[in-house]
Amino acid sequence: MKITLFALNSSYTHTNLAIRYLAYSLNENNIHAELKEFCLKDKHENILCELYRTNSDIYAFSVYIWNYTEMIELARELKCLLPDSKIIFGGPEVSFENESFFEKFPFVDTVICGQGEEVITDVCTNISSFSHKCVTGTCSKDFFRNSPILYDTYPAKGDILYYESSRGCPHRCSYCLSSLTQGVYAKTAEKTLKDLLEFEKLPQKPRIIKFIDRTFNFDLKRAKTIWKELCTEKYTLNYHFEICADQLDEECFDILKNMLKGKIQFEAGIQSCNPKTLKAINRNTDNKKAIENLKRIKDYKNIHIHADLIAALPYEDMPSLKYSFDETIGCCDKLQLGFLKMLKGSHIRENPKTHGYIYSSKPPYQVIQNNYINFDEMFTLIKIADVIDRIYSSERFEYTCEYILKNAKSPFEFFEGFTRILKKDIEKISQNDLRLLLFDYLKECFSASEAIERLALDTLIWENKSPPAVLCEYYTEHGKEKEFDLYSFDFAKEKKYYINRTKHIVIIK
Repeated sequence: MKITLFALNSSYTHTNLAIRYLAYSLNENNIHAELKEFCLKDKHENILCELYRTNSDIYAFSVYIWNYTEMIELARELKCLLPDSKIIFGGPEVSFENESFFEKFPFVDTVICGQGEEVITDVCTNISSFSHKCVTGTCSKDFFRNSPILYDTYPAKGDILYYESSRGCPHRCSYCLSSLTQGVYAKTAEKTLKDLLEFEKLPQKPRIIKFIDRTFNFDLKRAKTIWKELCTEKYTLNYHFEICADQLDEECFDILKNMLKGKIQFEAGIQSCNPKTLKAINRNTDNKKAIENLKRIKDYKNIHIHADLIAALPYEDMPSLKYSFDETIGCCDKLQLGFLKMLKGSHIRENPKTHGYIYSSKPPYQVIQNNYINFDEMFTLIKIADVIDRIYSSERFEYTCEYILKNAKSPFEFFEGFTRILKKDIEKISQNDLRLLLFDYLKECFSASEAIERLALDTLIWENKSPPAVLCEYYTEHGKEKEFDLYSFDFAKEKKYYINRTKHIVIIK
């Protein structure tokens, strides 16, 4: 029996953890499986040819919201080419299907709903017994807690490695599939740290280890043990954690402020600062405390912070969203303004009429209107989100954005106003043209020259060629080096900046 486990990632830098779990489980039962891993950017016909040439008896597809459409088409064509092969679908995007799925997609033989590690062996060895059936997946706590890191046996495809130290989530947010899992179980701190040391031994070091735990610090004592150990020299990689920021205590801050710069990064879901909204989505967090805690960590300047907001939540109209945005943006290095998606299986999708939800019928099922935000406003928010990504979250305008946050009456209104003056999508605007547009807009919004000085500094830091001529007047030349005179401004009194235009390096003294 020849088995192929197939993953289709959203980026070349990503690596699929799910098929590695399945391969490990099959291997434990003396069944070998071949892994085939591709990216959505790969040509469709190349992927299909690779799968066809394996000529496997069974193909197991790892299906997510971002690859669902492509997976359906590949399965359809593969079944036509290899009619005797069996195709299994599994993953979040098909975990809430029933037998009616096979009426629409008869070329899929079996669907595994939920966790697949415990049932994959039985399904593969008795595939004929599961013809056009949905199988409820399971995974024992012992299997999960004792499983190895997997990337030594099954090397990574990209340089972002996903690692899971716990399953489940203590929260019950109505828009999230994690709310359907009861309880949280985890690897011990000792097991987790042992696994992380194994990553240090990999021949090709990953750029980042991304914990996919829904709330890493659900057990604060365990989290502190791991963070404290990561402060030591044994751990050299970069680690990403999704945390509940309002749960941090003083001991956490004592540990985190001593963390080597760049070793860890945090992602925190704020989602909304409207208490009525939070109650409606069943999210029980103290966001005021969370934002205060994140600002405190940000001041340490050693931990990169990513915060999330979600547009189109219940009762979150434009004024409410503006308030949430203005409250949140100062606590993070990167702010993602996301949009509510009506995921299959989520509680919020069960009664869309309650809040007048209109959403796309195709993945990712993004909301386009509700009772609180109309389509025109939603379209504007999508454009604002793109502007935030390009200007604030890219960190290429760090000093400029620092000024905006301190001096704009409302950061949201500033970015909304800038979005409205753009005559085309921001991704189609060159970096130099973007700087010039921002130059004019800053002059319109602020009378102080410091805003322009900061834009000029950001330009010189990131410019690989020559900065726009209009910005050249904001620095003075001294031989081969150009000294940026910023001493009259509060943000630069203690620093001296040199721009080396030959090597394009900024030296900060």
